[in-house]
Amino acid sequence: MPRIERLHLADLLLPEGHPAAVEGRAAVVFGFVIDHPDGAIVVDTGIGRGNEFIDQAYSPTVRELDAAISEVGIDPASVVAVVNSHLHFDHCGQNPNYYGSAVPVFVQAEEVAASLQPFYTDPEWAAVPAAQLRAVQGDESIADGVTILSTPGHTRGHQSVLVESGDQRVVIAAQAVWDIAEFEQEIAGPANVDAEDLRDAAIASIQRLKALNPDWAYFSHHPQVYRRQV
Repeated sequence: MPRIERLHLADLLLPEGHPAAVEGRAAVVFGFVIDHPDGAIVVDTGIGRGNEFIDQAYSPTVRELDAAISEVGIDPASVVAVVNSHLHFDHCGQNPNYYGSAVPVFVQAEEVAASLQPFYTDPEWAAVPAAQLRAVQGDESIADGVTILSTPGHTRGHQSVLVESGDQRVVIAAQAVWDIAEFEQEIAGPANVDAEDLRDAAIASIQRLKALNPDWAYFSHHPQVYRRQV
């Protein structure tokens, strides 16, 4: 099983009107890195710098992606692929670290289309160069034992990552849920899904991930790790 490390990439304050703010405005942003034999695979890149609106609305404390990767004993130069669970600002913010390189960036095609809408994200952070963009349609294997899974709900083009070796399975659920309670109880709560027509899809995505019977599942905004009951 490739080593999977969670990367603490940012802390932020949710706006008072955010549905999750009733539980407290402080929120964490995690990315992940898979230490694969073919090279490191990054899942989500956190928040970038220089967006005045985001700085004012969320007061983010940003940690540099390369430093976070180095802190877990992986050479940032070994990154061979980036997977964006989706293209909201807190998941693609340091994508430009890789723009202009040979590193492919995997995003659901539907998410790429959504990112062109006004106010969806930071358009510069989300604008993957055409030569690097891998627009995924559904599920796709990107390395031995590493599979992108389409998990719509939070956004129409949200995706998660399955890492497996032998009988071991780990799911990087990303923002398929806001917190572990939603995962355990199969809830599409307002903190994570604001489009009514996506609630059924969100629940189906949670059920799909749980049906894999993963040993662990990791989340983008919740520090607790789901562990399979034995």
